[in-house]
Amino acid sequence: MINKLIERVLVPFIKNEEDRLRLSTVIIPTFIVRSGYFIISALIAIVLTRTLGPSRYGVFSLTGTIIFSLMNFSSYGFEVIALKYTSSYLSRGETGLWKGLYNWSSKLLIIIATAVALGSMLFIWVFVFALHIIPKTEYTLPVLVTCSIIPIYALMNFYANLLRGQGKSLLSFLPDNIVKPVFFLTVLVVLKIVLKHLSLHIAIGLNIVSFGVAFIFIFLLFRKVNNMKGIVARYDKPEWRRFVISLFILTLVSSLSNKLDSILLGALKDSAQVGIYSAAEKYASFLLFFMYVMNMIIAPSLASLNTPEGKDNLQRMITRTIRWVMLFTLPVFVVVIIFSRQIMHLSGEGFEPGKTALVIICCGLLIDIAFGPVGNFALMTGNEKYNTIYMSIGILLNIALNLILTPRMGFVGTAIASASCTVFWNAAMFFTIKKKTGIRTWIFG
Repeated sequence: MINKLIERVLVPFIKNEEDRLRLSTVIIPTFIVRSGYFIISALIAIVLTRTLGPSRYGVFSLTGTIIFSLMNFSSYGFEVIALKYTSSYLSRGETGLWKGLYNWSSKLLIIIATAVALGSMLFIWVFVFALHIIPKTEYTLPVLVTCSIIPIYALMNFYANLLRGQGKSLLSFLPDNIVKPVFFLTVLVVLKIVLKHLSLHIAIGLNIVSFGVAFIFIFLLFRKVNNMKGIVARYDKPEWRRFVISLFILTLVSSLSNKLDSILLGALKDSAQVGIYSAAEKYASFLLFFMYVMNMIIAPSLASLNTPEGKDNLQRMITRTIRWVMLFTLPVFVVVIIFSRQIMHLSGEGFEPGKTALVIICCGLLIDIAFGPVGNFALMTGNEKYNTIYMSIGILLNIALNLILTPRMGFVGTAIASASCTVFWNAAMFFTIKKKTGIRTWIFG
């Protein structure tokens, strides 16, 4: 029944038998998995916020934000190379190069991710505990301990992209979208029932263990579906090295940009404000669900239609896609705006003041959706340098606005700063792409 409903909605995007096969083997299963993830992650947020309260949840969420940024910095290039070259090599039957890529990139990733983790831990230990140059805060120990996740998370994403490059998209989504959150939620609920009270340290420890479980799952899964015995490894290290290095600046900028608002809020205000803001962000992220699904649907078509002959069809497809996304997203947006207080109350009474931030973040995300897939389209058309340029300007703008607004308005000021930067980046990318390619990526076509 679900399959038929989704297929009926996506009829405008099905052009041939290949599209129909992809719909049944990739899009619908992934849609179901991602739907499950959004539901489970919402339940986890509700349990954690009601258990830990604003202050301790703020420490938990900001710790995760810092660790994710460090992990992304150390592994993003290897994730992309795993996806790009796995698909390319296997489609040409070059299994030797694929094995060489796996050997080279996995070893280098382990070294770099471990070095980032140990370097971060050493930095904290020396400058906070030994030399006392940096004052100890409530975030210090959680970040120190959680640095152990960095190589585990990096390898988990690396193996996921290897599977995705092999066309096993559904399997690649299972660890981070199902295994980890289901394990975390199940044990979290059991411990809450048994212990009656959960401390911040237990929540952080359980989070670390859940990453370990997800990594073991995908590692064993990868080994089960791939047998590399008998394949002679071949290497193209100069090409691979150039590709990873070319992503370094973009990775550095995106790592700083993605969660800079939460980090600045944590530096300028107390952890309770971070907790309320993080909960608002979590609930607002539901607006991006349909955008994520549609991006997955149109990705192959974006590449195939990016020709002078296919320009008109590309324009029609992008405009139609954004309008469909907005059609599905607007009801969610309206519900969130109307029931913002009740939604924040799901996390407990201490989170209700976050309703204003929730509304502001949702408005920023709606504008983000209206401008369309500007970032992905820039990468596809060779205009990725503008992505980096405008993101760098956005970082400076974010810092300036946060320094002005956050001390006076708290997390509401942070939400305004974040939404303003979202509007700036989307508008700048839209006009640049329009000028360079003639394609208008937004909802108005």
